Amino acid sequence: MKSRLKYQGLILVGLALPLWAAPPKPPKQVLFFNGNILPTFDSPQSVVHQLLVAHGKVVSVGNDLKVPKNTLKKDLKGLWVIPAFADSHAHLLETGEEGLGLNLKNKSLLEIKNLIQKELKKSPRPFFITGFGWDQTRWPGSQFPSRYFLDELAQDIPIILFRIDGHAAWANTLALSKAKLLESLKKDESVVVDLGLEKLQALLPPLSKSDIEKRIRRTLEKALALGITSIHDPGISLREYDVLKNLIQRENLSFRFYEMASSQSQNDLDFFLKRGPEVELLEGRLTLRTVKLYLDGALGSRGALLETPYSDNLSQSGIQLLEESQLEALIRKIDEHGFQVAIHAIGPKANRLALSALQKVLGTKIREARPRIEHAQVLDKNSISQMGKLGVVVAMQPIHCTSDSRWVLERLGKDRARFSYPWKSLLEAHTPVAFGSDSPIESLNPWKGLFAATTRKLSPKAETAFFPEEKISLQEALLAYSKGAAFAAFQEAQLGELTPGKWADFQVLRRNPFDLKPHEIFDETPQETYFGGKLVYQKKPR
Repeated sequence: MKSRLKYQGLILVGLALPLWAAPPKPPKQVLFFNGNILPTFDSPQSVVHQLLVAHGKVVSVGNDLKVPKNTLKKDLKGLWVIPAFADSHAHLLETGEEGLGLNLKNKSLLEIKNLIQKELKKSPRPFFITGFGWDQTRWPGSQFPSRYFLDELAQDIPIILFRIDGHAAWANTLALSKAKLLESLKKDESVVVDLGLEKLQALLPPLSKSDIEKRIRRTLEKALALGITSIHDPGISLREYDVLKNLIQRENLSFRFYEMASSQSQNDLDFFLKRGPEVELLEGRLTLRTVKLYLDGALGSRGALLETPYSDNLSQSGIQLLEESQLEALIRKIDEHGFQVAIHAIGPKANRLALSALQKVLGTKIREARPRIEHAQVLDKNSISQMGKLGVVVAMQPIHCTSDSRWVLERLGKDRARFSYPWKSLLEAHTPVAFGSDSPIESLNPWKGLFAATTRKLSPKAETAFFPEEKISLQEALLAYSKGAAFAAFQEAQLGELTPGKWADFQVLRRNPFDLKPHEIFDETPQETYFGGKLVYQKKPR
């Protein structure tokens, strides 16, 4: 009896392992037949009916394939097969953490107050309270909250609540005092934006090894159920990376992890650089060949770096986290050690500075080095053109556009907002584009991302689209979640499509995705997900 993917927290002796953590079996040749198979999104009309897999990779795909004797056969029963998705920007541990702490997403101030009061009534009383997901743009007035609101709830327990973008924290006076941040805040300030966040985070106890493993398993459960078999994780610590590597080895995890070393810890960064890139380890399950840098903050907390002040707050124009000389030195150091560089840049000035530094340091080898800009949410015509000419890879998250569209016009003004989330313009400039989610900041669900990319609407019920001239075709969006993501990770020879020699990572759908209406794309999920030709997720029958 095949068990559906269910997270059990711990794998206990005597219980069936999840499909994605099953012990390795002798490699067998498998023929998937009687299906409608789209080997690549490059050719939506090129449908074949058979797929031959051996040792986890595609041997051949087509019709009337010649197969050796003793080949196992799997009847697809007329269902549709497409390449699995890769999420080019999802936070591995934080996605698994979602739901374990206070979930503040879409919560009002009163609801947040009630959640905290409930925590305080627990016995034994907690030593600290933390949560994630508040968003002041959903509250009347859209103002940052006050620490005194939290002080009224607890003055003897640190409270630290992280904003939905992860670039701001709301804390009570005790937490700010312990982090030695009170002196740096103005009298009317209560929220820490980017600078100083690490001091608040240092107050929280580090995750145990079992906590890290638990979060990884939870992320895998979510991802495989959505047709995702690979995640590009933007910023992992040395300790987290070692735990991940050990877990993959010990439990033979059926997933592909493309890790970016965090630059937040100088000691960790030095160790990663000294050790050098680790590519396609453990049968293609683990790669670390990228270093993530932060150049500015987030748009929602007004940390994204603009050329001129925000339209809704003329005293702010964002935060620059690295001076130009620092950025250039880091890019040079990372490149000299054989790593790809990925730069977090959201505002137009941050993107301009990133492009300038990349061109200055890497010069004519940019296309070979494939530097990445993560997010690139607000651009201008010149930056868009330059990205295409230089060949800089842009990792974007379509769902950011639609969730931010409620307030972006007010924050940026119409002229700047016009070139925010400009996927169409980037593709027309021949820029390599990879799509992802930025989970848990947004939903991990790539189908909702596909809906956002093709409609630029918040939901199927929304009447208006956000600058619809920047929407793209379903084919273009699917390519960004497959071949585009593979290219961004130097994995185009292994992933992104179902052609001979590539890993047989695919998902099974009830219908041809190109026949789906927009609202059907929004609600779509796979019936099954396969990793290296092995079933790792199966939807539970209704």
